[in-house]
Amino acid sequence: MELWEIKLFTLLTYPPSIALNQRFLEGLIAPIGEKLIVLKAPKGTGKTQWLTHEVAKAHDQGLRVLIITHRIQLGEALCDRFGVNYVTEVRTNETGDLLGYGVCVDSLHQQSQAHVNPNDWSNDVIIIDECDQVFWHLLNSGTEVQKRRVSILKNLKSLIQNVLGSNQGKIYLSSADLSDTDVKYVLSLAGEYRVNPFVIVNNYQPQSGKCYNYSGNNPKNLIAALDKAIATGGYYLLCCSAQKAKSKWGTQALEERFRRKFPHIKILRIDSGSVADPTHPACGCIAHLNEILTQYDLVIASPSLETGVSIDIKGHFDAVWGIFQGVQPVNSVRQMLARLRETVERHVWVSKYGMGTVGNGSTSIGGLLRSQHVATQANIALLSPADNCDYSFIDQNFQPESLQTWGKRGCVINTEMRRYRESVIEGLVADGYTVIDAEDVEDDEGGEIIKSVKEASKELYATECQAIANSVEVSDAELKKLQDKRAKTPIERHQQRKAELSRRYEVEVTPELVEKDDDGWYPQLRLHYYLTLGREFLTKRDAKRAKAQAEAGENSIWKPDFNKGQMLSGVFIVGET
Repeated sequence: MELWEIKLFTLLTYPPSIALNQRFLEGLIAPIGEKLIVLKAPKGTGKTQWLTHEVAKAHDQGLRVLIITHRIQLGEALCDRFGVNYVTEVRTNETGDLLGYGVCVDSLHQQSQAHVNPNDWSNDVIIIDECDQVFWHLLNSGTEVQKRRVSILKNLKSLIQNVLGSNQGKIYLSSADLSDTDVKYVLSLAGEYRVNPFVIVNNYQPQSGKCYNYSGNNPKNLIAALDKAIATGGYYLLCCSAQKAKSKWGTQALEERFRRKFPHIKILRIDSGSVADPTHPACGCIAHLNEILTQYDLVIASPSLETGVSIDIKGHFDAVWGIFQGVQPVNSVRQMLARLRETVERHVWVSKYGMGTVGNGSTSIGGLLRSQHVATQANIALLSPADNCDYSFIDQNFQPESLQTWGKRGCVINTEMRRYRESVIEGLVADGYTVIDAEDVEDDEGGEIIKSVKEASKELYATECQAIANSVEVSDAELKKLQDKRAKTPIERHQQRKAELSRRYEVEVTPELVEKDDDGWYPQLRLHYYLTLGREFLTKRDAKRAKAQAEAGENSIWKPDFNKGQMLSGVFIVGET
């Protein structure tokens, strides 16, 4: 029943204006007068290439284009293909924002470097590629979006209304996993500017080749098979869901383990750390993958390669391998495996269960939304008498259409997380893969693999903790510069981490402290403090946070963020038990 209910949120039931069944979208022409153009097509069928032609058409008509993404690297890669500046290039490039620009949804507010003002956009074009992932990042991400989520949501709503309400404005939504949820969300934000979506569906069913599914509680069987493949020669792409040195099956530990076992091969690690490290060969590689990847025997990638990147190399990689520990949503796993467009074997190990849930973990939209409403009312009820302040000025009903969309997507993710492996495999079958159960390795061989990975991870992590502890102290001004700096060397990252730990704990930063912090020590200490010595200060802490959120949202709050930030109810429950 759960699977059937959430299926309704993942289907696209709008009748297509154009229905295709072709390998590529070439020759597809969207009518000039349409305002909301929705494109659903399988991975690797040329959605981005088609959008490139649509951007060129807009420029020919004198329209600017705003490209909204959920990842900086993805935005830069798309802008490179579209011939538009990314927001960081606007001030230095001679064309400025004349043709429009690309921006990460995190920066969709006026205080960002983009200074996005919805009133500057009307007879223009908005492109939201991988829209399902952009919207989920917008509604649930814990990154910079969280600090300005209300402002960003207000700006997006105004942008959509300004563009759809103008004579020539257009909005393009595109994704392989596009659903009614995405279309209805945009239509709900449009308000009075209701339009009929022009839906294009490519029903082409790709034959994606064989996909070997490795069982077990860890990926030792997959690593054993990859070892044998590397030993015979060839070139391989390994996708991972983790990247930190502490993660045994993350990019860093696996890179170190394969370097030790195969010192003669060339390995490239692509993750958020390496692509932003000016001293690393992966720095800035996302926009030039097709030229760079052919120089390596083994490429190990994190979700930096999850969406919007097309690896069009032919005849280089012999197989794609994937280790998915339940961190990413199911659709993100499928997206990552499809970055290489060539039909070569896929090999995957998928955790049986996912690691995270949304909200209270409910798999029904009613249960998920109700829990947020109840939690918000409870938190405000606890604050009001304790703080002797009337919190009725807070708008608890901010953008119900956005909260509804959060609930739909959240209960889909919660259901899939409970059946993570099953859901991924079902999705891969739907993508055209022939799934084959792979053979297990002998216990001795598996034990050696686990031991080698643990050793590599342990040594790497110990080195990192020591490097952080040994870093030079930096001033508050220097710390602010490091935090604002996007490209950082390992030394700079270690300096930043030490400075943040020093200010968080106000004790000497040792390797042991780094490890304790990584293990979630700070939230535990904070809870203990507010349960004991700091009980009298908790109300002030929660009140300050609530007022800051209300001020940032001009008296409006985003309920999921508000509830996460409040501790009174949690301390009250723990204290009672």
